Amino acid sequence: MLSVKKGMQIAALVVTLAATASSAQIQSMFADPKANQVGDALTVIIQENASASNQMSTKTAKNNKTAIGSTIAGDGNVLGFIPLHSLDSEINNQYTGDASTSRSARLTARMTVTVVGKKPNGDLIVEGVRTLKINGENEAIYVNGSVNPAMVRRDNTVLSSSIADLQIEYTGKGTITQGTRPGVVVRFINWIF
Repeated sequence: MLSVKKGMQIAALVVTLAATASSAQIQSMFADPKANQVGDALTVIIQENASASNQMSTKTAKNNKTAIGSTIAGDGNVLGFIPLHSLDSEINNQYTGDASTSRSARLTARMTVTVVGKKPNGDLIVEGVRTLKINGENEAIYVNGSVNPAMVRRDNTVLSSSIADLQIEYTGKGTITQGTRPGVVVRFINWIF
C-alpha cells in the first residue's frame, strides 16, 4: 500500500511539473536566445550603400535668314530708292546646357541595440548608441527603428536593411573635425549667398 501511495505522489509531481513547464514558456537549452521582449539586446549589422546620380542635357538652336533683292536694274527696280537695294540678314541663336550630379555614401558597422518597446503587431522597437573616442575624436553611431521578430536570425543579429523606419546618425567631433570645418567668415558668406 505504501508503494501505491508513492506512485501516486510521483505521478502528481510529474503532472505538476508538466503544467508548470507549459505555462512558464521554458526555452530549450539548445536554442539560441533571440530578442523578443523589452530590455533584450539585439545586434544590428549595418551595411548601408547609397548612391544617386542625375544627368541633364539641353540643346536649342534657332536659325533665321532673310534676303531681299532685285534683278531689275535702274528705274524699274522696286527698291530703287534705297542706295544699296538688296537686304541680307542672318540671325543665329544657340544654347547648350549640361548638368550632372552624383552622390554616394557607405557605412559599415556592427553594434548592439536594446529593445525599448513593442508595436501592437509584435514588431520590436529598437534603439541604441555607440560612442568611440579615438585620438581626441568623439564618434557616435545612433540607430533606431522597428524589427519584425521573424527577421532576427538565429545568432540574434539583424541586417540594417531588414529594419523598418530605420534612422542612422553618424557624427564626429574633435580636432580633425574642427580643422576641416570652414571659418566663421566663410560660413557667413555662404549663408548670405
